Amino acid sequence: MTADPSFTTHADGRVSFRFKNFETGADFGVDIDCPIDSRLHERQPELAERHRAWATEFGLMPSPERFERYCATRFDTLIGYQYHGWSLEAAVIASHLMTWFFVFDDNLDMDHDLDAAAKRYTLELAHRHIELLHGARARPNEPNIIRAFDDFLRQVRELAGTRREAWYARMVHHLEEYVYGTLWEGTVGPTTAQRANTAMYMQVRHMAVGVAPCHDLMAIAADIDADPIRADLFVRRLERLAINYSIWINDLAGLNRDQKRGLANVVFTIQKDHTITLEQAAAMVGRMCDGELHAFFQMEQQLPLLCEGWPRDRAPILAYDDVLRRWMRGLLDWSARSERYQRLEVDMSLQSEVTIREASRRAALCAESAG
Repeated sequence: MTADPSFTTHADGRVSFRFKNFETGADFGVDIDCPIDSRLHERQPELAERHRAWATEFGLMPSPERFERYCATRFDTLIGYQYHGWSLEAAVIASHLMTWFFVFDDNLDMDHDLDAAAKRYTLELAHRHIELLHGARARPNEPNIIRAFDDFLRQVRELAGTRREAWYARMVHHLEEYVYGTLWEGTVGPTTAQRANTAMYMQVRHMAVGVAPCHDLMAIAADIDADPIRADLFVRRLERLAINYSIWINDLAGLNRDQKRGLANVVFTIQKDHTITLEQAAAMVGRMCDGELHAFFQMEQQLPLLCEGWPRDRAPILAYDDVLRRWMRGLLDWSARSERYQRLEVDMSLQSEVTIREASRRAALCAESAG
């Protein structure tokens, strides 16, 4: 077996992850059970084309090499699995969010060996995003990622309209939480696995994983009434199950990469907490994934008993339940196929120390000329 992880999808919905323990050289695997239907968007080629065109329009990929890695990451496929049967326009906007997520995350990665000016640039970048979420607008001479984020928010406002303003407001709240979460995650960086236990790691990850705003955007695309969802505490617990599942799937998918690059991963914190082998810890995370999903299925069955608004609110709650199912299945399918976690011979991040320094230099020059 090569150093790259391999993934096998099975007809019954299971996905087999293959790993290598880079300390011992041993190969091992973890199977995940996910009996949720999997389908791609009917207009996937158009989605992929427009997904890449937006990144090019705003100059988000700083080099041909980074653009090639961006295409290989296949965020459009992630959205295609989640938005099948919904409008192409909504899927395209969601693909913009995926692009922004990963470019922003790679910019805010404090593990970069940045000089003081570049670190200041990344922090200002985060704070400027918060301002946009609070209603500010991007200026023509601002960094590309700021202008792209402004354009994304504009498109979501138009998609939501007045009918789904509540979901837009909820998405803004969750995006603000995500920005601060990335600052927290970047601050503790790769030492999280060594210094924090799993409980603390999960607190950081819940803010920085960015799943909640994706749920909000999917609810806009599905035209779901927000009031029953926001008011029901049991639906919120269903969300938490889906987010936990997402964190653990993401960490399993990235386990080989995280070993190689010394990044944080729940497998490492569990290994440390329980004084067990890497293989045992990965198997435990696999069981946690299955357990969380099966708890999700159990809670689905309990909703008619738990939700006070049932059966009046049955339709929007079931529609939102479908959102959560689509998200989990789509994330698993994408994680098993995206080269972001498979190409260990190259850094698959979309930004690097060099590009961040260059961006900070350009931003400083623009600020001087504007002053």
